[in-house]
Amino acid sequence: MSFGVYVHVPFCKSKCPYCDFYSVFMRDAEIKEKYTDALVSEIRAFAKYFTPGNDTEHRFIKEAPDSIYFGGGTPSLLEPIRIREIMKALDDTFGRERDREVTLEANPGTVDRDLLKGMRAMGVNRLSLGVQSFDDEILKKLGRTHRTVDSIRAFEDARAAGFKNISIDLIFGIEGQTREIWEESLKKALELEPEHISLYSLEFMEGTVFTRRLQEGKMKETDPEEDRAMYERAVELLKEAGYEHYEISNFAKPSYESRHNLKYWNLDDYAGFGPGAHSYMTDETTGQGQRYYHLPDLEAYLKKPSKVEMMEPNGYADDMTEFTITALRLSRGIDKIEFCERFGQDFWEFYGDLAHLQFKSFMDTGHAWESEEGIGLTLKGFNVSNQILSIFV
Repeated sequence: MSFGVYVHVPFCKSKCPYCDFYSVFMRDAEIKEKYTDALVSEIRAFAKYFTPGNDTEHRFIKEAPDSIYFGGGTPSLLEPIRIREIMKALDDTFGRERDREVTLEANPGTVDRDLLKGMRAMGVNRLSLGVQSFDDEILKKLGRTHRTVDSIRAFEDARAAGFKNISIDLIFGIEGQTREIWEESLKKALELEPEHISLYSLEFMEGTVFTRRLQEGKMKETDPEEDRAMYERAVELLKEAGYEHYEISNFAKPSYESRHNLKYWNLDDYAGFGPGAHSYMTDETTGQGQRYYHLPDLEAYLKKPSKVEMMEPNGYADDMTEFTITALRLSRGIDKIEFCERFGQDFWEFYGDLAHLQFKSFMDTGHAWESEEGIGLTLKGFNVSNQILSIFV
């Protein structure tokens, strides 16, 4: 079975006030070299889990990864030579899948055509641009260091550098962002014709600057009805433009779905490297999912990059629950036969009659659907997905 690889790059030039992902201020250029060395060390140490006859507690037998994702932080702060070192370690350790997806997240203000050409030469073939908005006032409110002109230039430079698979991230539900401002950002994104677009409603995450401002009364949340109206308008515009709404927040032109993120939603295997990174790998000895993670601590990681914190193995009930929660984010929903073949149990036999009745109540209101083959959520259901998913927790 193939798997995915996630490489966390925790460096940022500044911390966005809404972001709760682990990141640190990039102090100097030397830290990037030390961090690359640490990543390479961790990747090579992980090889022991794939070695036949190893004396480790766990063993994974996998094909070469078919997706590699550099996330952050701001991975575009690394030079192509650093990406090459990391990619070589991955290839040496796990082998190389010829038709693989290699994604790099990038802040539009940190890239130029030469850097992007270098990244493309290192095997990166998918770019995820953190545009967030095409309105400069909204970008300032979000604490972004780039402006609209930077986003457009970065996109054009990426095309010139040979990228044929580009994703754009946009945020809505921001204080002061009207429907007109939001729709204008959507239209500017569509004019660029990216292969993939991700839309996220602004969330006030614990420990962020925005959440502190909210608690102090210095910020307001967008009215839920207004937030949902923005979302539904986006869905309408993107579908009209030929994008498939394949996951709650994600839209793609045909065959350009994010291969890597689909691994999370399908509960497929992935190995994470770097501080704060998580892994989910199936133990070939027990057949159970095994989770590993690194503490979000750069200094500790640099001292001992191969040290992981191991969580309890996922039981089959845990796997079934996690699969259900993530797979119902997908427009296609859950295939009942696939569920039974994967977990050896009928879907509703596992969840019980009460859960089925609760789900049917959402079907009656047009929020969900069920057929002989599967179950899923409608667009209306995506708007209240947390309520529906709580049935299965």
